[in-house]
Amino acid sequence: MINKIIYLLLFKLIVFPSLVLAGGGNPAAIVEVEEAVNIEIAPFVWVTGTVIGRFDSKIAAEVEGTLETVLEVGDQIHKNDVIAKVDDTTYQLALNEIQTEVKPIETMVEFFGREAERLDKLAKQNNAAKNQLDETQTSRDESLAKIRVVKARLAMAQDDLKRTTVRAPFTGVVTERFKSPGERVNAGDQIVRLIDTERVEVQARIQQASFRHVKSGDQLKIKGKSGEVDGVVRTVIPVGDDVSRLYEIRVEFDNSQWPVGTAVEIATPIKEKQNVIAVPRDALVIRQSSIIIYRINSENIAEPVPVTLGISNTSHIQVIGNIKENDKIVVRGNERLRPGQAVQIVTGSDR
Repeated sequence: MINKIIYLLLFKLIVFPSLVLAGGGNPAAIVEVEEAVNIEIAPFVWVTGTVIGRFDSKIAAEVEGTLETVLEVGDQIHKNDVIAKVDDTTYQLALNEIQTEVKPIETMVEFFGREAERLDKLAKQNNAAKNQLDETQTSRDESLAKIRVVKARLAMAQDDLKRTTVRAPFTGVVTERFKSPGERVNAGDQIVRLIDTERVEVQARIQQASFRHVKSGDQLKIKGKSGEVDGVVRTVIPVGDDVSRLYEIRVEFDNSQWPVGTAVEIATPIKEKQNVIAVPRDALVIRQSSIIIYRINSENIAEPVPVTLGISNTSHIQVIGNIKENDKIVVRGNERLRPGQAVQIVTGSDR
């Protein structure tokens, strides 16, 4: 048994030389470290927000008629796909009627045009032909005006016929249906509600203390049940609600795990940024009477340093004490460290 113990000790000494006993009698502890940093930090508060579609529209009919088809609630649709179809019989007949008016007038324009060319040659020889030329040119101009009016009516009829097909202005999903097939609709009657589910953003309202410190393009942390992501402020609406005194912001983000309607939180600053010495939150070792962090010196020995906490962001917190930028601070394995204990520094992938 004794031989076996001796063998194991020798094996550890050869294979893991960093685990030799420190002078204090404690084995070298395996730790992860990060450097203390000098960064800009602004105090922040978490505010609630909701994931919404970038576009949320109630799609209406553009012409009067009877609905032939309408999408169902839950149907997903791409941009320019058909949402609903209005019976187009009346609009097709109106278009056909106007089209029959075009050809006779075009024929008259061609006739008066040729006649004007012929009389123009004769007008150089006698006044009678000149008078006829004036009359012909007037008739030609009247016919040209008529055809412009008819073609305008034709374009309107074609547009009305086109509008009997209601198309999606963007890709999304139908969340409500206000009209069903067979119902009569007027221009402007809402048919469905369409929400963009591909381009989403967070809608939140911030307090007055945050308003002056948040602007378009700022990066803010967004927190949900499934984790945290970085978002970018798309816009800040500079008009406060007259009851709550809150200001609306819209924050874009990229996270397919949060569907429209998800409740999230956004970290919003409430003061100007300050340059501070900060460490990751995991570096803090909280005791009953104090807070310490462990700094690793050049001999790989852990030195406890009492600190006072200051402002923080979502990842780092200001520490006030005998800590300088680039000091190596223990962020993993510090719970069981003892002052003066030797350490073996590893990375997260080595553990």
